[in-house]
Amino acid sequence: MTSPTRFLLRTAAQQWRPMVVGSLVGTAWLLSQAVLPAAIGRAVDAGVVEGDSRALTRWSLLVLALAVVTAWAAIVRHRYGVTNWLTACFRTLQQVGRHTARAGTALTTRLPQGEVLASIASDGPRLADAFDVTQRAVASVAAVTVVAVLVLRTSVPIGLVILVGVPVVTALLLLVLRPLQERQRLHRKLSGELTSLGTDTVRGLRILRGIGGEEVFLDRYRAKSQQVRAAGVRVAAWESGLEALQVLVPGLLVAALVWAGARSTARGETSPGDLVALYGYAAFLTSPLRMLVEAADKYVRALVAARRLTTLLEVPPAVTDDGTAGTPGGALADPDSGVVAEAGELTAVVCDPPEDAAVLARRLTRFDDDTRATFGGVALRRLPVHEVRARVLLAEDDAQLFSGTVREQVDPEGRHTDAQVMAALEVADARDVLDLVDGGLAGTVTERGRSLSGGQRQRLALARVLAREPEALVLVEPTSAVDAHTEARIAGRLRTARAGRTTVVATASPLVLPQVDRVCWVRDGHVVARGRHADLLARDPGYRRFVTRDTADLPTPRTAPSAGGQA
Repeated sequence: MTSPTRFLLRTAAQQWRPMVVGSLVGTAWLLSQAVLPAAIGRAVDAGVVEGDSRALTRWSLLVLALAVVTAWAAIVRHRYGVTNWLTACFRTLQQVGRHTARAGTALTTRLPQGEVLASIASDGPRLADAFDVTQRAVASVAAVTVVAVLVLRTSVPIGLVILVGVPVVTALLLLVLRPLQERQRLHRKLSGELTSLGTDTVRGLRILRGIGGEEVFLDRYRAKSQQVRAAGVRVAAWESGLEALQVLVPGLLVAALVWAGARSTARGETSPGDLVALYGYAAFLTSPLRMLVEAADKYVRALVAARRLTTLLEVPPAVTDDGTAGTPGGALADPDSGVVAEAGELTAVVCDPPEDAAVLARRLTRFDDDTRATFGGVALRRLPVHEVRARVLLAEDDAQLFSGTVREQVDPEGRHTDAQVMAALEVADARDVLDLVDGGLAGTVTERGRSLSGGQRQRLALARVLAREPEALVLVEPTSAVDAHTEARIAGRLRTARAGRTTVVATASPLVLPQVDRVCWVRDGHVVARGRHADLLARDPGYRRFVTRDTADLPTPRTAPSAGGQA
């Protein structure tokens, strides 16, 4: 298992050059500020106290040069800070996106969808914060060290105040971070659960409204939201306390440093210029100390985010891409159920219970490695995944639409002409969608096709898979949301459009089944009969009852005798 720390180090190794350059420039930025009080102090002693105008000019020019270096380094440091933040953020999101694509449904099986969304929305940026603050943390350590050396050269007792005080201040502030980390972890966990609940509720909103359960889920979401709010308030309370301590504790150290310097000057142990320099050091130290505490806080947040990301990235893919075989294609077969779709034929699969159809379809298209399905006699597991996806296409009954034009819904990769897109819409009987949007194929479809009916969305998704013209196509209930007349038209056009190519349709529709070449009647996961639809209707009563929903052939249930009847 990859630890969060190792994950952070591996990500940092991928961008070590901008990290090193940013840290060097950041060090120059703070060191130029750290030595500035020393230059001012020398200008006071040599130029003002001793009255040497040339010395005053030299030290003043040095102060000006340090100011110029500070300004230049601040600009460059900020540029590299943003570069490191963006690079780390986008690389993390790329890893999550690629792994999500590889893992497929295995990801949502192991983790809630809200957890995945929360990782993309919040964990990536929080992880990137650590890369932004690192260059400032390195510069702060260097600056505090240089200031301690300079103060020691001025006064050993005052220098010891810095050498002892800085670790004490840092330790006190770090004590606050541990309980803050626990509260941040809880808040992150509850936020992911809330996102999952919201996602599930939105996806099933129409069903909830239909059965009157909308208020129940609304109350559940409201209760979970209040838990997230309460956890956020607890996090904010500790964060506000940390912010206050970041001002108070370093401020006390600065006050002690100034007090010690003033007493030393009053006793004649240090010069007025040294006192000015000591005050400058004290004022300067507040900045690196705050940066160190900020770095510690962001590292804690980054570790929490890295822990969630490693959990997500360690979910094994449902499909391993280790195939090396090649095949000219042919029949699509599933040995576990006995279903065989001959090459070039339109085959229907009727499943009892109906939910078995989706499982069978995923086996036939290798959507996980738990399959023994074959394509042209070659096991799908022996084929490279990209070849399987290019040649064997699965279209489930819940295909998604994204915001964009009608043309992009049918041909998202832009590989087809307008005539080919229109032909696919014609087969799917979806040309009426063009009448609902302005601009024809260039008309806009809203996200998830919310402006369309369920049947229109289903037909548009069907047109999309038909336009791909795959060698083998597996459809799961492609006409479940359309009326009978539309279903009949689609069934006839589908047979013509897919002539000569292997097509499997999982359906029990009496309007589609007469159009197919062969029917596989599957009960409890196994084929119990094969043949043409008309032949199966004639010879198999179970098939006839299931397809026609006819209860006439069912045995009459035995009823109990009435109270006044005979036993």
